[in-house]
Amino acid sequence: MFFEHDDGIRSTTRRARVVKVDDSRSQQRIDLKGLKNEKPKKIWRPLDFGFTSVPPQDCDGYLIQMGSRSDRTLYLDGGHEKYRPKNTPAGCMAIFNQYGDIVRVFKDNADVVHQKKVNIRIGHGYKAGESGDSGNASTDIDDQSSEDTKTISVVLEDGEAITLTYEGSTVTIREDGHIVAQAASQFSGGVAGGRWVVVRGSRVDLGVTSPDGTATPQVETTAGPSNIVFAEIA
Repeated sequence: MFFEHDDGIRSTTRRARVVKVDDSRSQQRIDLKGLKNEKPKKIWRPLDFGFTSVPPQDCDGYLIQMGSRSDRTLYLDGGHEKYRPKNTPAGCMAIFNQYGDIVRVFKDNADVVHQKKVNIRIGHGYKAGESGDSGNASTDIDDQSSEDTKTISVVLEDGEAITLTYEGSTVTIREDGHIVAQAASQFSGGVAGGRWVVVRGSRVDLGVTSPDGTATPQVETTAGPSNIVFAEIA
């Protein structure tokens, strides 16, 4: 025996496919393709706290109409047939996008893999607590790094360089093995227990015994005292 409400429940749970995503408001809204000639728009997609994503076009999922009411429709995403890393070990996880980039947390290792750039930064992330719908919607990425007064970051760029930045000082390791160190105020290079080269603004101290050392005599070259010198090692 079937009852009318059973048929209602069946008809209010059905598959749908993503057409367009609006991620500019406090709730993510999705335009969808459902049954024949059915095109629901601005459907709420609930997201777990602490995680957000924007599904690409043609992701498949399903609609749920709470209480069999169309004005209470939810969309739950089921992923995309072309984009999902397969054979993840039991008890492990991965975060990925549609471009092949991935973060894996496995039993014996954790990987952060990106084709172009990896930026690890200490600072401001996003406008926490300000995600309400007041004001005009914006398409700008919610990134508050411009508010940082102190920056610590490691940037890895494919085919170019690895750069470490802190408070205006940078160390860059280029693809050809060239290392460039630029200090905001003072640069010291040397060996623990040995000699150091210290660069401060317009002064260079050579062969001093500490990272903050200064040399007393000025360099005397074959051409006399000089501010810019070089040495050839035979």
